[in-house]
Amino acid sequence: YYQTGRGSNIEIGDGCMINTGCHLVAADRITIGAGTAIGEYVSIRDQNHVLSFQSSVRGTGLTVAPVTIGKNVWIGRGTYIGAGTVLGDGCVVGANSVVHGEFPAGALLAGAPAKVKRKHAAEEGRGDGFEANDD
Repeated sequence: YYQTGRGSNIEIGDGCMINTGCHLVAADRITIGAGTAIGEYVSIRDQNHVLSFQSSVRGTGLTVAPVTIGKNVWIGRGTYIGAGTVLGDGCVVGANSVVHGEFPAGALLAGAPAKVKRKHAAEEGRGDGFEANDD
């Protein structure tokens, strides 16, 4: 399922795989790099509702910030990726994660909210597997 507003874009690189039940909703821009694999039931949205106890959700408006997903990223089943998120090349996102923020190339992230659990050793010149994040 893809939804765009007037003047918004969803850009998908070559060789991407987007699985069953995914939702990509852009008020501005969602960019997905080449070779990225997106698991079932992933939701990627570049906007969030503004919270106000003075009116209903429909009347509060939205904040909007582009989502950028790098090349060769792997996004696990059931993940939510929110406005302003940047995933560097080669990131791996664990299933059912809630992702907001910027994550470096080669990061393995998971959780709700998602946090970097490990960094790919090859990205740091230390080999070819994942190693613990010492940051």
